[in-house]
Amino acid sequence: MNYKNKKIEQSLIEMGFEEFTEIQSLSIPLIEAGIDIIGHSQTGTGKTAAFTLPLLERIDFDNPNIQAIIICPTRELAVQVKGEIDHIGKYLPDLKTVAIYGGENIGKQIHSLKFKPQIVVGTPGRIIDHINRKLVRLENINYLVLDEADEMLKMGFKEELETILDASNPDRQTVMFSATMPQTIINITRKYMKNPQVVSVVSGEETNKDITQYYYTIHEKNKVEGVSRLLQVYNPKLTLIFCNTKRKVDDVTRELTKKGYNVNKIHGDLQQTTRMQVLDSFHAGVLDILVATDVAARGLDIKNVEAVINFDVPEKAEFYVHRIGRTGRIGNKGYSFTLVSKRELRRFEDVIKFAKANIKKRNIPTPEKVLEVHREQQINEIEDIIQNINISLHLDTADALLQNNDAIHVVSALLHKIEKKDDSEVIAGDINEDFNKKKENPKQKHQDGVARFHLNVGREDGISPRELAHFIMNETGLKNSHIFDISISKKSSFFSTDTYQFEKVMQRMKNVTINGRKTSIQVADSKPMESKEPNSFVSKKRYKRNR
Repeated sequence: MNYKNKKIEQSLIEMGFEEFTEIQSLSIPLIEAGIDIIGHSQTGTGKTAAFTLPLLERIDFDNPNIQAIIICPTRELAVQVKGEIDHIGKYLPDLKTVAIYGGENIGKQIHSLKFKPQIVVGTPGRIIDHINRKLVRLENINYLVLDEADEMLKMGFKEELETILDASNPDRQTVMFSATMPQTIINITRKYMKNPQVVSVVSGEETNKDITQYYYTIHEKNKVEGVSRLLQVYNPKLTLIFCNTKRKVDDVTRELTKKGYNVNKIHGDLQQTTRMQVLDSFHAGVLDILVATDVAARGLDIKNVEAVINFDVPEKAEFYVHRIGRTGRIGNKGYSFTLVSKRELRRFEDVIKFAKANIKKRNIPTPEKVLEVHREQQINEIEDIIQNINISLHLDTADALLQNNDAIHVVSALLHKIEKKDDSEVIAGDINEDFNKKKENPKQKHQDGVARFHLNVGREDGISPRELAHFIMNETGLKNSHIFDISISKKSSFFSTDTYQFEKVMQRMKNVTINGRKTSIQVADSKPMESKEPNSFVSKKRYKRNR
């Protein structure tokens, strides 16, 4: 990284900058030339540095006035933008920046503003509060940035933005960054910007090519188990999980905690101080998994997120693009996993059309696959420790253990000790769902993969097809659609289910009593009509449970 200002270059190298991103390469020369620009780019493309580097070059450290105002949609983004400016300007000793936003004691912000910062970063409402208090004066600024302008307009800040723009020096340079370009954005550019030049690195609404995108069809009740299996197989360092509601965020966080994951949450009902503490922990890697709503996560600029999981298909298709934009940032690779229940299929089809993305269908790994991958990960991690970490402090303990115990037992016990505690309900087997298959004709559906059962009760015991169906549903929990081809003869009864229900039926129908008679259940031939008794009765109806 070669940069003309050596103090800034030093901080860029320390931050891991190697070369400029596309949006930086295109926009920085224009901003340096004093041209108003509209940066059309997704989150994670490096736009903060794009407007910060030219800004730091032009700061007059002898000028006591506010020289630049940066407007952000959320307090989280305001804090993050200020933090990045401070990092880039780390070796500029006279640089003073302030972040002002709602949810924090205004007295603390008033105190900070009295120290004459050159740069103010804030949310629209709180900026106006300080303008009204005469603490933020914008008539002398020469630089104004609208960061994530489309998000601010979605959140209803149009009037506030216009108030701030009207109060600002009309001769200022204005820089806007927006992921989308709705008509309201165009209207603002016409009114408040001087011949702006558009710098676009977005092709339609296409998603980042550095993000591998998969989706999984799964029953809603199995989604937490699905998330757990994906986390164990892919083992991402930082994972961001999106839910559509605050209640779902609470539920998912609670269930993942039971499974032993290092997880926390953010949503609108949490206090601002709590949200900032959680975000700081996630930024620092102290927290592995963050569960959030779309509103709480707006504007988050979190580096090193390796996976985004859409626990719910987003309510709006465009949210999908913003969600997964939190991974695969600035040239890094990332994963996006979307869990799709049956009721979400149509909404997910809208997402695919909008995102113009190659979202591949995959199956949730089986427990056997999870165990296999987990073993490989453990072996690799332990071998890495043996080869690269000083373990001499533990040699005496290891020697003492091996004197009295078999080596395999010692290693197994240590693996058991370090295994995370899982207090959740165990869900075994394949949890993938084929929702399209359920639309087939029932007669076609059950021609293959059918389990046929025999019961030693019949008409003599007062059993009718309807009564038998209700009895089976009550004992097994199966739905009426799972039971078919009921056959009743004088002394016997037969019925069929799909083969995947076999174990459940055999277990729960063992030694049950029907109309006072103890019965036994056996596997029967797969033919719909076994009995050759005269007047035997066959029913292929599906019976609904009495309400």
